[in-house]
Amino acid sequence: MKNLFLIAALALIPWAANAQNSNSKFTITPRIGMTVSDFSGSKLKEAYSPKAGFVAGVDAEYNFSKLFGVSLGVFYNMQGAKANAAVLMPGYEPTNNFEISPVTPTTTVIGKNAHIDFDRNAGSYIYLTDFRTDLNYISIPVLAQAHVWKGLTAKLGIQTDVLVSARSKANVEVKYKGVTYFEKSNTDIKDKLHSCVFSIPVGLSYTYKNIELDARYLWGISKVADTKDENDKDLKNSTFAITLGYRFGL
Repeated sequence: MKNLFLIAALALIPWAANAQNSNSKFTITPRIGMTVSDFSGSKLKEAYSPKAGFVAGVDAEYNFSKLFGVSLGVFYNMQGAKANAAVLMPGYEPTNNFEISPVTPTTTVIGKNAHIDFDRNAGSYIYLTDFRTDLNYISIPVLAQAHVWKGLTAKLGIQTDVLVSARSKANVEVKYKGVTYFEKSNTDIKDKLHSCVFSIPVGLSYTYKNIELDARYLWGISKVADTKDENDKDLKNSTFAITLGYRFGL
């Protein structure tokens, strides 16, 4: 048994030595990190603000020389944005076979820290705040890589994002028949969005002893949805991602 362990250990030595060689023609780099995502293209300047998310995946790189390489990656990538809005809708209560609306017609306020002041004792209402859109993608980046200086690499390419899930969320305050309820809405909106979008990744990474810190800006070049809303008809993803990875030479 001891001999088997010794043979296995000896067999791993060349692989381990090779894994430490960041100059190998082929490298595999698993990565994990966070995203800060937003929407661009809205005509309403304060309609959206950034939200944090998670990203994880792997890049496979082929180096043509010590200076240039190309990589293909697959990542699970959280994008989306917070919506800076507050919406007040009238509540309806039946009275003598009629429906009454004790709150004025729907009111919408857009902007940072958006809120609506109203009389909560006036009657029934539905009040929505803290909107958020969570878009989860499988991202496939193809990057040209230039190893410009002692572990520093510049990156540029194209990324395909395949939509996995999309949820619209908000805090909901409802008053009905004198009772106030606090809830959280969570609506599936995947069928309202494009199933595939594209972005241009631009980034830098620094590698030290095979540990790699990578920062990328993902510039969305295709719309996330087709909408009749004139303010949001050109809405695109805009995401910054930072990850930590480890390079394995093959």
